[in-house]
Amino acid sequence: MQSPNQDKSLHEESGSEVNRRVLIVGAGVIGCNLAYELTKRGAAVTVIDAAEVASATSSATFAWVNAYNKTPAEYNKLNVLGLEAHERASRTFGSESHWFHQIGNIHIAQTPEEMAALKRKAEHLVSTGYRASVLKAGDVLELEPALDPERISGGVLFPHEGWIDTFMMCSSLLHAAREAGAVFLSYETVTSISSTGITTKRPDGSTRQHEADVTILAAGNGNRPILATADITFPTVDSARRHDTTSAGRPSVGLISTTGPVDSGIRHIVQGKDIALRPDRNGGVTFTDSPTGGQWGLQDPRIWSIPNLLLERAKRLYPSLAEATTETVRLGTRVLPEDGLTIADWIGGSRSIYAVATHSGVTLSAHLGNVVAEEVLGGQRHPSLDSFGLSRFAS
Repeated sequence: MQSPNQDKSLHEESGSEVNRRVLIVGAGVIGCNLAYELTKRGAAVTVIDAAEVASATSSATFAWVNAYNKTPAEYNKLNVLGLEAHERASRTFGSESHWFHQIGNIHIAQTPEEMAALKRKAEHLVSTGYRASVLKAGDVLELEPALDPERISGGVLFPHEGWIDTFMMCSSLLHAAREAGAVFLSYETVTSISSTGITTKRPDGSTRQHEADVTILAAGNGNRPILATADITFPTVDSARRHDTTSAGRPSVGLISTTGPVDSGIRHIVQGKDIALRPDRNGGVTFTDSPTGGQWGLQDPRIWSIPNLLLERAKRLYPSLAEATTETVRLGTRVLPEDGLTIADWIGGSRSIYAVATHSGVTLSAHLGNVVAEEVLGGQRHPSLDSFGLSRFAS
């Protein structure tokens, strides 16, 4: 892997700002991309996490990279830039980048009515420049021969979409950052924040002060309680008090299941009416459905009926999964800004605290890592972030 300190030109572009001390709170998909980009530009970076790398929301995600159904237009464009940033990262790292699996997404239709709606959707997306190809049933089966042909009326292929191995991405980027001098501190929980840094508590009960020129909060649902220690209200839905779904109807619980290794799995991301599947690095199949998985809270025992329900749906589509069993189930609480859109902005006027929160963290992680690093070190805000500041919540 290319080490960040090998990129001299980026050091030079940042000028005197490269000596800035930056704390990053959160070692998930956003935090690790930030660590890599900031260290590459010469910042002195410390990453702090309450647990381990990619262990919270970043571990319980379907990790689908797309701009398929994102509105409004500004948010759609942001997600397109996110997809393109992952493509660039793959070219930059070459064979050493094993985390972006750009295998394409097939949205299948099981009835003629579903196919007609999918075709209209595809035509609209193509008119905006998004790549999509309408498929007949035979075309779908050629791409995914293990599907049950009796259940396929057609589909749409989105060839540039894919999925991210979040643990591989986070651990690789953080390793590269540490090779260039970054520090990673695990199992330290932030107990307070100020314009000069943070205070953390370790498992043995001891506390530690961390000073910085800039603190970037990339802790997902942790941003809100951290800022509350400084009497700052952050506009994400309170994960400790929200119901199973938000007022916008978005499920707050993410549930991802993976089978053990299978002889005949799937080749693409495959989406149906009530199931989504993709290959997994263990040789099995990962499957989910947000509305089904998010209908009960994390503490409700009924949530544990969901993996078997979804696996049965997967088996109906793929008879080759008849003997498959669920090997792992991952649960997480989704990060939900109050209006459902991304937040990336300075907190207050001192420009010492920056916060990032988004429902599309995997898709946006590479782009946000790049443009937020530029803004923090150089002061220039990328135009793609103009609609995603905190001023929109002022009213």
